[in-house]
Amino acid sequence: MEPKPNKIKKFNQPYVGLIIGIILPLISFLIYFLYMLSKNPELKLFEFIEALIINDAFTAAVTICVLPNMILFFAWKKMDYWYAIKGLIISVVVYTALVILTKIL
Repeated sequence: MEPKPNKIKKFNQPYVGLIIGIILPLISFLIYFLYMLSKNPELKLFEFIEALIINDAFTAAVTICVLPNMILFFAWKKMDYWYAIKGLIISVVVYTALVILTKIL
């Protein structure tokens, strides 16, 4: 009799890591925006992003919003989700390229 495959292990796929790795920093950025919105209720998302760019804080904000991926990396490492980690690393490379492009331009 074969052992049943772990249903959770089916999420150990590179595309799962990539999708979650792209979405998690966006959620972090949204939480940061909502925090700033609580301080200034008239603030709009695009005004907030524009203010970050004008004050040279956009790249720092993006970098900080990618940090939750590191927590996910260590959690997946403990669970031996090596394939999902590959996708997560690709998403971090995408965000790194975004930061580099915004610094160059």
